[in-house]
Amino acid sequence: MKLHEMNFRDINQQIIRIQGNEIVKQIHSMKLDANGLIAGMFYCYIDHEKGITFELLALELEDGKYLIAPKEYSYKLRCRPLLDEEIEILNDVNREMFKEKIDTIDEIYKVSKDILKTRYIKEIDDSRHSEYPDDVRVFLLKKDKDPEACWVRIIGTNERKLTGKILTKTMQDFDLEQGEIIEFGTMSMEDDSISCVCVL
Repeated sequence: MKLHEMNFRDINQQIIRIQGNEIVKQIHSMKLDANGLIAGMFYCYIDHEKGITFELLALELEDGKYLIAPKEYSYKLRCRPLLDEEIEILNDVNREMFKEKIDTIDEIYKVSKDILKTRYIKEIDDSRHSEYPDDVRVFLLKKDKDPEACWVRIIGTNERKLTGKILTKTMQDFDLEQGEIIEFGTMSMEDDSISCVCVL
């Protein structure tokens, strides 16, 4: 299955194998000695600001051998260049081999309980950015203004509504600044889809 066909919940905090021409190119760009490279083994996690991220754990060579990435270094790849690569979740890998690195990543990129909770709200999935799961498209609604969408980074929830920081400038004047915090909820549309909306 290709990366763009996977749901972020399925691969988050999983050890995965990525294979394809682009992953080989990306790994070689890290200046690693990897003759005969065919795939990479990665730990996938969500960086709240930079989105879906892959930390290199090991290199897979064409002779069936693996080279473990030096644990004192961090080799990260972001999601975008890898969207068309083949991906496989490796459930049978001994995670203890990589425990120190994985534990460090999980601690550094740990988010609040509120943000974590919002990652499991499936009804807003159609509004999520495909590479940044904590970023959602929110429609601003205000009297005498046309509805306008902007990107908002979720920072919490109070159970009834979500809270987020505005990431993009609006074309119309909504009396909102980039970086401002807003509350928003969801609304069912005429086509039965669900959108995130902020009524001002």
